[in-house]
Amino acid sequence: PSGLQPVGAPGGIASPIERFTSMRIKKEKEKPSAAHRNSSATSSDMSSSGQMLQEISDEEVLVLFEQMLVDMNLNEEKQQPLREKDMGIKREMVSQYLHTSKAGMSQKESSKSAVMNIQELKSGLRDAQLLACLESLRVSLNNNPVSWVQTFGAEGLNCLLDILKGLHDEKDEASGPYDIRIKHEIIRCLKAFMNNKFGIKTMLETEEGVLLLARAVDPRVPSMMIDAIKLLSALCILPQPVDMHEQVLGALTERAEMDDVERFKPLLDGLRDGTSVALKVACLQLINALIIPADELDFRVHIRSELMRSGLSEILKDLHAQDNEELKVQLQAFEEYGEEDSTELRARLEDVRVEMEYPSFAWVFQVLLNTVRDSQAEPHFLSLLQHLLLVRNDYEARPQYFRLIDECVSQIVLHKNGADPDFRCRHLELNIEGLIDNLIDQTKVVKSEAKATELEKKLDAELTARHELQVEMKKKESDLEQRIQELLQEKAALEQQQQQLSSEKLSLEAAGVTALARELEEAKRELAEATSAPPQPPPGLPSSPPPPLPGASPPAPTPLSGAVPVPPPPPPLPRMAQVPPPPPLPGMAEIAPVPPPPPLPGMAEIAPVPPPPPLPGMAPVPPPPPLPGMAPVPPPPPLPGMAQVPPPPPLPGMAQVPPPPPLPGMAQVPPPPPLMGLGVPPPPMPPGFGPVAPAAPALPFGLAPKKQYKPEITVQELSKDCFWTQANEDRFESDELFAKLTLSFSTAQPKSRKQQDSEEKGQSKKKAKELRVLDSKNAQNLSIFLGSFRMPYEEIKTAILEVNEAVLTESMVQNLLKLMPEPDKLKMIADLKGEYDELAEPEQFGVVISSVPRLMARLSAILFKLQFAEQVENIKPEIVAVTAACEEVRGSQNFSGLLSLILLVGNYMNAGSMNAGAFGFNISYLCKLRDTKSADQKLTLLHFVAELCEKQHPELLKFPDELIHVEKASQVSAENLRKNLDLMKKQIADVKRDVDNFPSATEEKDKFVEKMNISFQKWAQEQYEKLRMMHSNMESLYEELGKYFLFNASKTSVEEFFSNLHNFRSMFMQAVKENQKRHELEEKMRRAKLAKEKAEQERQEKRQKREQLIDMSAEGDEMGVMDSLMEALQSGAAFRRKRGPRQANRKMGCAFTSVLASELTKDDALGGSKPSLAVHPSGGGGGPGGDGPDEGTSGRFGRQS
Repeated sequence: PSGLQPVGAPGGIASPIERFTSMRIKKEKEKPSAAHRNSSATSSDMSSSGQMLQEISDEEVLVLFEQMLVDMNLNEEKQQPLREKDMGIKREMVSQYLHTSKAGMSQKESSKSAVMNIQELKSGLRDAQLLACLESLRVSLNNNPVSWVQTFGAEGLNCLLDILKGLHDEKDEASGPYDIRIKHEIIRCLKAFMNNKFGIKTMLETEEGVLLLARAVDPRVPSMMIDAIKLLSALCILPQPVDMHEQVLGALTERAEMDDVERFKPLLDGLRDGTSVALKVACLQLINALIIPADELDFRVHIRSELMRSGLSEILKDLHAQDNEELKVQLQAFEEYGEEDSTELRARLEDVRVEMEYPSFAWVFQVLLNTVRDSQAEPHFLSLLQHLLLVRNDYEARPQYFRLIDECVSQIVLHKNGADPDFRCRHLELNIEGLIDNLIDQTKVVKSEAKATELEKKLDAELTARHELQVEMKKKESDLEQRIQELLQEKAALEQQQQQLSSEKLSLEAAGVTALARELEEAKRELAEATSAPPQPPPGLPSSPPPPLPGASPPAPTPLSGAVPVPPPPPPLPRMAQVPPPPPLPGMAEIAPVPPPPPLPGMAEIAPVPPPPPLPGMAPVPPPPPLPGMAPVPPPPPLPGMAQVPPPPPLPGMAQVPPPPPLPGMAQVPPPPPLMGLGVPPPPMPPGFGPVAPAAPALPFGLAPKKQYKPEITVQELSKDCFWTQANEDRFESDELFAKLTLSFSTAQPKSRKQQDSEEKGQSKKKAKELRVLDSKNAQNLSIFLGSFRMPYEEIKTAILEVNEAVLTESMVQNLLKLMPEPDKLKMIADLKGEYDELAEPEQFGVVISSVPRLMARLSAILFKLQFAEQVENIKPEIVAVTAACEEVRGSQNFSGLLSLILLVGNYMNAGSMNAGAFGFNISYLCKLRDTKSADQKLTLLHFVAELCEKQHPELLKFPDELIHVEKASQVSAENLRKNLDLMKKQIADVKRDVDNFPSATEEKDKFVEKMNISFQKWAQEQYEKLRMMHSNMESLYEELGKYFLFNASKTSVEEFFSNLHNFRSMFMQAVKENQKRHELEEKMRRAKLAKEKAEQERQEKRQKREQLIDMSAEGDEMGVMDSLMEALQSGAAFRRKRGPRQANRKMGCAFTSVLASELTKDDALGGSKPSLAVHPSGGGGGPGGDGPDEGTSGRFGRQS
């Protein structure tokens, strides 16, 4: 059965149904189908289908039969007679069904499938292509059976609604030429899609389907508006769901809020002159569909009244002049039902005729006066009129007042739950916030908008600054991490370099020691050879000079050119080699060993013997400079622990020989600079030291060089892409420009001698004076401070000496203490008193103010005097609040009773547990009462206790009024209070010490001691003692309270304890209010339940008649559900019904109104002593269809202004 194809044409199986049943289905205009065009294939298909049916079993025939019924989209009542037919007739019907299905195959194959249409809608087609796709889809939806629509289904519907929503959201300026046609075509597709029960159900399951239809109600596009209004009207009269007209009204309201207009404005615009008759008929049709299906009289009256206020009363006169039958049908329905509602309303008011349109004012007033005359309502009516006379006599304000009064009366009379308000309750909830917002003065609105704009700018600035700080923080973090990595890499490189240098140093030292040892051995060997065979001195040579006297230095030998080297002294005699030299005489320096003589010329190839290393404790003797043409011999390394002696500078023409590396643990001595006149280039300067600039040539006539200023942009700062590199200022060069510059900004003309002398004197006075002691920043701050007061320095000094509080403000003294120079600098400034005129203004002020004795101590005492009163005013209320709170908590009998009640409830609930039989509890537990919930999770233990107090112990409800200081006490910090008092004590002691140690006054104006000692110190001490005593009393009361309620006052702070009490107090009061609201809601629900029971029978009758509407209009063809509904609306059949139900309701309303009127005239009516009076005056307490809060008219009475 799943593989069977649906019927190709809606009327394909009409003839067999008419042949086998007594039902007659409405025939449509026949169209040539594929079955008629292919008559040759029809007989073969018929025979094949019949042959196939003879071969299948009865069960399979029944399955095919059910599939046929589903495809025919018949309701249960019409399917039942067909199921009662015998099997033969069912086989013949199924055969015909199969034949028509195959006959429509050619037409189906030529059209697009539902899946293809969905894919095209999702592909993002635009303009003409999308319009063509929608036209093809509309044809498919109209011509294909329900199974095709089901295949298209919710997915295809959502595609259509998404496209429609996107077009609605586009602004008028951005809309294209095809947008209006596309929106209209989508409305047509929706109408075709909803032309069956499946389509209507799927449409109602969408979230914004009805709203998008309401947004298509646009008088600027009449054709689209007509189709959209017809769909909305058909939805309003659907039997299921019962509140469909309310959903449509809600969609119209939401659309009006989006466009900021009245919700019925588009409909009224469609009814005005200049529109087509079809549009007028459609608009009036929707108005009837919104009002007539409603069950509640209050709802119908409210909607009709709102339409009349919006201008429908004037439009109706013009509509009556139109000569159109369809329009007359809608007008007749509107007026007939309006008259019926008026009759029902008159029945409520005991035959008082009140016309819903604008009646005569005098007549209405007379009716109201006759209604309340000689009754208890008469004084209230008079008071109401007197209050109306007090409305401010302002042309613009008076209408706003009456609008607000009208809204309040409307909500009171037309109560949202369909029942009378509770007359015993003094608090009546009125939803007038939206109307009040519209009545706010425009000036306040402008101010609020300006303030909101300013706050929005500040918020944007704060957000911007926050983001900038976050970015900077992240950048700094990344830079820091990168720097850390670089430092770690540098550290590793330095450690590696240090290791390399250490290894090189060790290797060089080992090599140097080895070379020196070898040279020493060679030198010893050569010395031994030389001493074994001493050469004979040649004749003619002078003998060697005699040895020097003790204490004298031996003369250095001077080699002669071409002379033979002098032989060394003879070796020592045997057994005398180990004899050490004699010690030096007292007072004589230790004789250094004689260095060997330099070699003669021509003996450069023989390396001179290096001198032996000095003995320990002796300073090494530097070797003599080598002769010209000889390589210098490096000195031997010093012994361990001795300093390295630098080598001598080389002679001219000789290369510098590097010194040997020092032994381990010795410092390297740098070599000496070369001698003057040598050609050796100097070594490079260390980093940071440049070559010495050549001296600038001296200026003539004793002129000093001008100061060099750093330019704003240097050459080194320029880059290739910067502006200054690309700037070409020469293109603006012109002789005219330079001439104007010369004329406008040339130096002033020479003046006379006298004028020049006078100006020079003035300029010498005005020229900037250099600071002598103060730095520029402190001087600038002090100058700004002095400039803000515009007072002579002597007056400031006098005010300080006299302690003149009229001049010395708190901010002024604080700035003086902050900006005053340090004492040493102030002393230095005072020493410049003789140069007062040459000093800068801040230093001049320092000279003047430095003459005040003990300036800083004096200013600190004055500041304390100025702030003392404020400190007292801050401390005293806090102490008073805590003290009063302690007394209130301790003395409140109602609070104690409530604690006892809570203890009782807690012990009962904890019976059998570890906490059973408690003698008390911690005060902090009070706030946890809200955490314990009832079994149904609707109440908490706190609500239960509050309700218990309300019913059985109402006196306990007064405890919040007895703890009025608890809130203030919860904001006091005892620790800060104690610190402030200790600080005040210290400051008073400092003032007393300064006054006692203050030197005697040197000036008559100095009244510091007098004012501080007599007028202030005594008063301050008294105030402090008073505060200290109050604080001690507060602490003692709090400790006693801790003992009273058994909590540790030293561990539980004042702020914590009273915060718990304040929170419990607030939660208890809130629980009482919530209980009252719950009781009111329960009472309303009880009354609504009574009203619902009395009106349920009438509602059931109305619902049954509405459910028969579709079947009666469609005459059995369930395929055209929407067409049937529209036809019923157009003909007025949807609004026709028997007059019985509402007439019965009217009679019932008269009865209840009579009872209510008679009871309200009694003395005890307003006291609410008779529960039986809780009956709605319209048909049983709830009005027609008053369903209480769940099914009432909540949210439907909000009017658009």
